[in-house]
Amino acid sequence: MRIGLRGLRAAFKATLVRHKIQWSAWYYLRVLWEADGISQRELTQRVGAMQPNTVSTLRSMEKAGLVRIERPESDRRSTKVWLTPKGRRLMQRVLPEIREARQWIAFDGFTDEEEAELKRLLNKLCDNVMREQGRESKKPKG
Repeated sequence: MRIGLRGLRAAFKATLVRHKIQWSAWYYLRVLWEADGISQRELTQRVGAMQPNTVSTLRSMEKAGLVRIERPESDRRSTKVWLTPKGRRLMQRVLPEIREARQWIAFDGFTDEEEAELKRLLNKLCDNVMREQGRESKKPKG
Protein backbone atom coordinates (compact mmCIF):
# COMPACT_ATOMS: atom_id res chain seq x y z
CA MET A 1 0.00 0.00 0.00
CA ARG A 2 2.83 2.36 0.84
CA ILE A 3 4.54 1.81 -2.53
CA GLY A 4 1.28 2.35 -4.38
CA LEU A 5 0.47 5.48 -2.41
CA ARG A 6 3.96 6.88 -2.97
CA GLY A 7 3.65 6.44 -6.73
CA LEU A 8 0.18 7.95 -6.89
CA ARG A 9 1.28 10.88 -4.73
CA ALA A 10 4.29 11.58 -6.98
CA ALA A 11 2.08 11.67 -10.09
CA PHE A 12 -0.45 13.81 -8.25
CA LYS A 13 2.17 16.31 -7.10
CA ALA A 14 3.59 16.52 -10.63
CA THR A 15 0.13 17.48 -11.90
CA LEU A 16 -0.15 20.18 -9.23
CA VAL A 17 3.27 21.55 -10.13
CA ARG A 18 2.34 21.73 -13.84
CA HIS A 19 -0.66 23.86 -12.87
CA LYS A 20 1.36 25.93 -10.36
CA ILE A 21 -0.74 24.79 -7.41
CA GLN A 22 1.00 24.58 -4.06
CA TRP A 23 0.56 21.29 -2.23
CA SER A 24 -0.78 23.17 0.82
CA ALA A 25 -3.40 24.95 -1.31
CA TRP A 26 -4.79 21.76 -2.83
CA TYR A 27 -6.85 20.77 0.20
CA TYR A 28 -8.40 24.22 0.47
CA LEU A 29 -9.20 24.30 -3.23
CA ARG A 30 -10.90 20.90 -3.01
CA VAL A 31 -13.17 22.06 -0.19
CA LEU A 32 -13.96 25.37 -1.89
CA TRP A 33 -14.75 23.66 -5.19
CA GLU A 34 -17.46 21.75 -3.31
CA ALA A 35 -18.59 24.49 -0.87
CA ASP A 36 -17.66 27.94 -2.14
CA GLY A 37 -18.26 30.95 0.10
CA ILE A 38 -17.92 29.19 3.44
CA SER A 39 -16.42 30.73 6.55
CA GLN A 40 -12.71 30.55 7.13
CA ARG A 41 -13.40 28.66 10.36
CA GLU A 42 -15.46 26.01 8.56
CA LEU A 43 -12.85 25.76 5.81
CA THR A 44 -10.15 25.16 8.43
CA GLN A 45 -12.26 22.44 10.05
CA ARG A 46 -13.07 20.71 6.77
CA VAL A 47 -9.43 20.70 5.72
CA GLY A 48 -8.34 19.53 9.18
CA ALA A 49 -5.73 22.26 9.51
CA MET A 50 -4.64 24.67 12.21
CA GLN A 51 -5.91 28.26 11.95
CA PRO A 52 -2.42 29.82 11.43
CA ASN A 53 -1.77 27.42 8.52
CA THR A 54 -5.10 28.35 6.96
CA VAL A 55 -4.34 32.06 7.23
CA SER A 56 -0.95 31.78 5.53
CA THR A 57 -2.20 29.42 2.82
CA LEU A 58 -5.21 31.63 2.06
CA ARG A 59 -2.94 34.68 1.78
CA SER A 60 -0.82 32.87 -0.81
CA MET A 61 -3.93 31.74 -2.66
CA GLU A 62 -5.30 35.29 -2.62
CA LYS A 63 -2.02 36.64 -4.04
CA ALA A 64 -2.20 33.98 -6.78
CA GLY A 65 -5.72 35.18 -7.62
CA LEU A 66 -7.42 31.90 -6.68
CA VAL A 67 -9.58 33.12 -3.77
CA ARG A 68 -11.29 36.24 -2.52
CA ILE A 69 -11.53 36.78 1.25
CA GLU A 70 -14.31 38.97 2.64
CA ARG A 71 -15.67 40.10 5.96
CA PRO A 72 -19.44 40.53 5.58
CA GLU A 73 -20.88 43.82 6.87
CA SER A 74 -23.52 41.85 8.79
CA ASP A 75 -20.92 39.95 10.86
CA ARG A 76 -17.45 41.49 10.99
CA ARG A 77 -16.17 38.57 13.09
CA SER A 78 -16.79 36.09 10.29
CA THR A 79 -14.51 35.77 7.27
CA LYS A 80 -15.89 34.22 4.09
CA VAL A 81 -13.72 32.62 1.42
CA TRP A 82 -14.77 32.53 -2.23
CA LEU A 83 -13.15 31.09 -5.31
CA THR A 84 -12.34 33.60 -8.01
CA PRO A 85 -13.16 32.84 -11.67
CA LYS A 86 -9.49 31.87 -12.05
CA GLY A 87 -9.90 29.36 -9.19
CA ARG A 88 -12.98 27.85 -10.81
CA ARG A 89 -11.27 27.55 -14.21
CA LEU A 90 -8.35 25.86 -12.52
CA MET A 91 -10.69 23.24 -11.11
CA GLN A 92 -12.15 22.55 -14.54
CA ARG A 93 -8.65 21.88 -15.92
CA VAL A 94 -7.03 20.07 -13.01
CA LEU A 95 -9.66 17.67 -11.68
CA PRO A 96 -10.18 15.75 -14.93
CA GLU A 97 -6.42 15.46 -15.40
CA ILE A 98 -5.94 14.12 -11.87
CA ARG A 99 -8.80 11.65 -12.21
CA GLU A 100 -7.48 10.40 -15.54
CA ALA A 101 -3.93 9.98 -14.23
CA ARG A 102 -5.15 8.21 -11.10
CA GLN A 103 -7.32 5.88 -13.15
CA TRP A 104 -4.56 5.10 -15.62
CA ILE A 105 -1.84 4.59 -13.02
CA ALA A 106 -3.81 2.76 -10.34
CA PHE A 107 -6.00 0.51 -12.47
CA ASP A 108 -3.87 -0.20 -15.54
CA GLY A 109 -4.33 -3.86 -16.49
CA PHE A 110 -7.32 -4.39 -14.16
CA THR A 111 -10.58 -5.76 -15.44
CA ASP A 112 -13.71 -3.79 -14.53
CA GLU A 113 -14.55 -6.52 -12.01
CA GLU A 114 -11.10 -6.39 -10.40
CA GLU A 115 -11.26 -2.62 -10.13
CA ALA A 116 -14.70 -2.77 -8.50
CA GLU A 117 -13.55 -5.48 -6.08
CA LEU A 118 -10.43 -3.55 -5.07
CA LYS A 119 -12.45 -0.40 -4.46
CA ARG A 120 -14.95 -2.39 -2.39
CA LEU A 121 -12.20 -3.95 -0.29
CA LEU A 122 -10.37 -0.66 0.24
CA ASN A 123 -13.60 1.01 1.33
CA LYS A 124 -14.14 -1.83 3.79
CA LEU A 125 -10.60 -1.38 5.11
CA CYS A 126 -11.16 2.38 5.51
CA ASP A 127 -14.46 1.79 7.31
CA ASN A 128 -12.72 -0.58 9.74
CA VAL A 129 -9.94 1.91 10.44
CA MET A 130 -12.37 4.80 10.94
CA ARG A 131 -14.52 2.70 13.28
CA GLU A 132 -11.45 1.76 15.33
CA GLN A 133 -10.34 5.41 15.51
CA GLY A 134 -13.78 6.24 16.88
CA ARG A 135 -13.39 3.58 19.57
CA GLU A 136 -9.92 4.85 20.47
CA SER A 137 -11.16 8.43 20.87
CA LYS A 138 -13.87 7.26 23.28
CA LYS A 139 -11.52 5.33 25.56
CA PRO A 140 -10.73 7.06 28.86
CA LYS A 141 -7.26 8.59 28.97
CA GLY A 142 -4.81 7.52 31.60
